[in-house]
Amino acid sequence: MSHKRKNRKVTFLKKLTVKETIERGQTELEINSTEKLYDYLVSELPNSVDFKDLYNLCFSLFCTLDILPDQLRSLKINKDVLAKTFSKLSITKNIPGYSNEKNWIEQIDGFLNLKNNFPNHEKSRTLIRRN
Repeated sequence: MSHKRKNRKVTFLKKLTVKETIERGQTELEINSTEKLYDYLVSELPNSVDFKDLYNLCFSLFCTLDILPDQLRSLKINKDVLAKTFSKLSITKNIPGYSNEKNWIEQIDGFLNLKNNFPNHEKSRTLIRRN
């Protein structure tokens, strides 16, 4: 009896290091946080919003998540999540010149260099209709 050998491609799963596992998990967590934050903000923000209001909102979220509903306060928010979220919002809300992540990273870095300047959390709450 003759056995024909089939050409099979065998794929071996690479065992991830602890660091790779953590990085992959962080990336998935950041993607999930970006999507949830964007979905919430795009549904709550008015149709016409200007850069100054978005800037204040981004600055507020960089400082605190207290302006968000309870179910969103556990999101992993960092510079990358904010930059991705606000670049998408800029496109959706037609804010020219701020539709890429690099521009928002520069804005966020600017927050860190400000002295005695704080975001207006109340204005951000009002903007996203939370009191």
